[in-house]
Amino acid sequence: MIKITDEDINYAEGILLKPGQNFDLERRLFIRNLCTIDLQAVPGSGKTTALLAKLLIIEKRLPLSENRGILVLSHTNAAIDEIKGRIGHHCPKLFSYPNFVGTIQSFVDTFLAIPAYVNKFKRKPVCIDNEIYSETIEKLFKYGKKGFKQQEKNNALYYNSNFNVLHTFRFSFGEGVFTLKKSINGNPLEIKTPSKKLKPFTSQELKRISEWLWITKMNVMEAGILHFDDAYALADVILYNIKGYKELIQKRFQYVFVDEMQDMEQHQFQLLETLFANDNSKSIYQRLGDVNQSIFPSSISTIDIWRQRKDKLFLKGSHRLSKPIANLVSKLSIAPSELEGRGLNNDGTEITIKPLLIIYDSKKVTEVIPTFSTKLNEYIKSGLVPDDKSNAFHAIGWRKNHDHDNKICLSDYHPDLKGLADKSEIDFETLEDYFHTHSNDDYTLANRRKSLLNAFVKILRIEGVKDEVARSFTITRMVRFIRLSRSNEYPIFNLNIYNWSVKLIDKDIKSIKSEIQKYIPDFLNLFNCELRHSADFVSNPAIYIPINNEEEEAVNYYDKDGFKINVGTVHSVKGQTHIATLYLETFFSTGYGSYESQRLRNQFIGTHISETIENHKGAGLEKIKQSAKMAYVGFSRPTHLLAFAVEESRFESFLKHLNKKEWDIIELKKTAVIDS
Repeated sequence: MIKITDEDINYAEGILLKPGQNFDLERRLFIRNLCTIDLQAVPGSGKTTALLAKLLIIEKRLPLSENRGILVLSHTNAAIDEIKGRIGHHCPKLFSYPNFVGTIQSFVDTFLAIPAYVNKFKRKPVCIDNEIYSETIEKLFKYGKKGFKQQEKNNALYYNSNFNVLHTFRFSFGEGVFTLKKSINGNPLEIKTPSKKLKPFTSQELKRISEWLWITKMNVMEAGILHFDDAYALADVILYNIKGYKELIQKRFQYVFVDEMQDMEQHQFQLLETLFANDNSKSIYQRLGDVNQSIFPSSISTIDIWRQRKDKLFLKGSHRLSKPIANLVSKLSIAPSELEGRGLNNDGTEITIKPLLIIYDSKKVTEVIPTFSTKLNEYIKSGLVPDDKSNAFHAIGWRKNHDHDNKICLSDYHPDLKGLADKSEIDFETLEDYFHTHSNDDYTLANRRKSLLNAFVKILRIEGVKDEVARSFTITRMVRFIRLSRSNEYPIFNLNIYNWSVKLIDKDIKSIKSEIQKYIPDFLNLFNCELRHSADFVSNPAIYIPINNEEEEAVNYYDKDGFKINVGTVHSVKGQTHIATLYLETFFSTGYGSYESQRLRNQFIGTHISETIENHKGAGLEKIKQSAKMAYVGFSRPTHLLAFAVEESRFESFLKHLNKKEWDIIELKKTAVIDS
């Protein structure tokens, strides 16, 4: 057993903390602890930094006895990149075999899903990718299937056209067989007659629709195309078929650390529990997070999923939040959690800025963000708020857009708001889309080369070109095929990809598209194929064009006072630290009202959310909880200034009794702005 000393902690402090800073007693207790525990940590508590300190110290003891490893998991690639960026230089052993630092998805893919697939199909899957999966199942669903009559196919198509299950239904594996579910964590898929069909399906017809869906799903899997969710069904397969496989995983990893546990979905949580949480587990299993910050959709609340252990550690001191902000945030914590605001100015003095309440007439909704900017500028000039222009000031809300004029959402406060496409996608609708997947500050050839190669793989996939064992081509197999089977043409192909990658950096889009279009017939000829099905893909204009830096400033920022106010959803800023945050109430469904000012009326006047939940009668309880979690995350972003915007009729109805001594208030009336 590793024993962590004061000298070890001093070593970690020297790497992770600023000169003169030290880990307090709470954090030292956690750093020293190498038992199976839960850590409940408030926003800004330095939870991840404390974990990194523990990892730095363990690194000095590697390799462990019997060459066992360390497993470090989080939910997103960004979180893993932060870990690697902060300690990677100091921990070369931690980021190599037998250790594994990655996302929960990459862990499941590597250690469970891919081995399960190889064991079942005797080859590796082609890819695990949601976009390619959706494209493949859409195509295979419409193919005829052996043994089915045309009418049975029509019935399956009709069923899906009414219930739209094709892209959401999943395999579930239990007791040695696959069954169909509505979704990864949903109920069994119910095959029934659509209500508008005059003559109900017979039981045999319903059975055949189910079989059509099952065969379609299995055909996609047999083709080697997996949805991320399929990895979890395959994990169940290998744990069922290979007795003792779980114990092999435990033997591999002596210590398991899962950061941001509250972001794990039900199936992810359950798999980790199955692997590491049993009484006889050979692994030390530590789960870190804040149950109150679970805001991602789930059919079951994370508080119900993650039932924390009775013996757990707490980090209750927030070095991010000031006392005034912490006082408000603490009223919103559904799960038991003490919260102490310990945030200080750079000179060590206490931050005392009161939260700001902006009360606006509905006709003045577009003036809310400019008013916040003006007030923030006053604080900056007075020295109360740091003059930091880097991603420091945000205006956020729960819902971005709406479908009704009377439902206020982010796009009402900032009408030019636009969303950015997911740059992690590797599958797009047109050839030109593949030219627009890089940020302006990315000058690497490798990323552009990969995008171009993905475009050529897509062309082969649309044309239905398969490799020698009837699999869709991947980048690796495509390049290898050209190099080995078309060796005379390979230098030309390679040079073209290089030249086009260079031109992508220079944004010479028109020239690139023209040159690739001319080359594609020669490219397809390498595979004994002609341009047919992919003609539209090659010729159509781009659908996905990400906003460039200049446009982004104009649509997703407000810039008036010499600094930017970033505008986005609460989800988009989860995990971030701001200097100032404006929380904009937005419409979200109905139930005990439709806005945060209605559902959290008692918390604004000082009542803890637990008391509201305990005493609530009638409908809307889940909406209260959802709003509390969303506000908890949003309100806990800023270090110095928290502002909240409420429409004046809702203020008069629900918030007029709040303690005005604890708030600075600005009213945006129909005729003028009055600063009080």
